[in-house]
Amino acid sequence: MIGFIGFGEAAYEMAKGLTQEGVTGIIAYDPLLIEQDMSHIIKEKMTAVGVVPCADAKEVAIKRELLIVAVPAQFALAACEAVEEDLTASHLYVDVSASSPTVKKNIAAKIAKSNGKSVDAAMLGPLTVNQHKVPMFISGDGAHEFKKRMDPYGMNITVVSEQAGDASSIKLMRSIYMKGTAALLMELLEASRELKVEDQVLASIKETMEAVPFEQVVNQLVTGTSIHSERRGIELEGSLELLEQLSINSVMTQASKTKLDYVSQLGLRQSFKGNRPSTWQDVIDEMKVKLQANKAGEYHASK
Repeated sequence: MIGFIGFGEAAYEMAKGLTQEGVTGIIAYDPLLIEQDMSHIIKEKMTAVGVVPCADAKEVAIKRELLIVAVPAQFALAACEAVEEDLTASHLYVDVSASSPTVKKNIAAKIAKSNGKSVDAAMLGPLTVNQHKVPMFISGDGAHEFKKRMDPYGMNITVVSEQAGDASSIKLMRSIYMKGTAALLMELLEASRELKVEDQVLASIKETMEAVPFEQVVNQLVTGTSIHSERRGIELEGSLELLEQLSINSVMTQASKTKLDYVSQLGLRQSFKGNRPSTWQDVIDEMKVKLQANKAGEYHASK
């Protein structure tokens, strides 16, 4: 039924969960199968979850019509090109790599030449915990078909659109927050622990963040910043001074100040006449208006 191209952690965990759901006949190929030092390890992992190893990716494509490609992002396009000539109109090509939307669109274009269908899949959680039930956003012309096929096995799939690249765009935008927050927390906690005030700092942040639903937190932070960005940027100068005294890398705090200074220079406070706007959408839309006006001004000035 299913053929995996690439059998790292993602494919292994998905195959493990699907096998437990009763899926049989899974086959897979991974380049490490031909490396002497790693071949036996990969084969053992495949055998443990009932997966049959293949000699190469072409064999997987020839023997299975539902292909789940789980390779590192930098190899996603090459993986597609390796089986491109073996694809038919019956193939459903599902790329779960963390590739960019541009790469996902290029892959979709290649699959379309064979009249097959493609799926841009973005996994949004820990596979070691969720296995095949990991939350997954998908897009592409094969999205609805993939969901229909896999729903009976308990997969947690949300169809975003029929446009390749949309699912990956969501994941990359989400990553700005998830990875950015993690990096910011590391800077915050490193300094707080050095000052032995980490418990108080975390308790204070917790109280603020959990006082209202997340959507309201987003609204409050963005709308407030549109009016008070200059003052908040100045306040961060004190934070930066303290981090310097502690000899702690302050790249995230400095980036925050840079962004606040940028917002101040846009003149949002003047646009809203000093009054907090109602929604974060109002802020972002006004930023776009300001940027377009600035670009137009630069264009006319260059004439």
